[in-house]
Amino acid sequence: MKLDQITTGMMRKAVDVYIAAAYERSPLPVTVKSRVAFLSEHTSEDLRDVLSHDLIERAVSEEDAEVVDCYAIRLGNERYPHMKLALCRQEGDDYRLVVLPHDRHFEVESTNPDAPRAEALKGYNRRLKEEIEARWCQADLPTIEEP
Repeated sequence: MKLDQITTGMMRKAVDVYIAAAYERSPLPVTVKSRVAFLSEHTSEDLRDVLSHDLIERAVSEEDAEVVDCYAIRLGNERYPHMKLALCRQEGDDYRLVVLPHDRHFEVESTNPDAPRAEALKGYNRRLKEEIEARWCQADLPTIEEP
């Protein structure tokens, strides 16, 4: 879906779905609450106004520094504060919602006593990502289609 076809209403819906799954058994941390409030209260119908805010992280294209490949906001989950809701470019100007677990740095040697905890957290994040993305599909939001 082209970026200009994705509305702030769609993003609000994506945030609501994400938050409902990620924090279903616990209250929102203060930082997440303020980020959700910003997204919920933003009055512009132009999503680019929202995406230009400092709360939104941007990853630019390697080919063209003027093109943003991914917009993301760190919303975390009840076990891990670094998970992100992202709107990432697929091909051309096609953008899709995706959950970025942001936990790849947990490459822990199997002999490390923290290895089972790290693997359990990565598994939790992976299952939560799949659940959120499935809920987005059910809500008819533009998501990355897994092969």
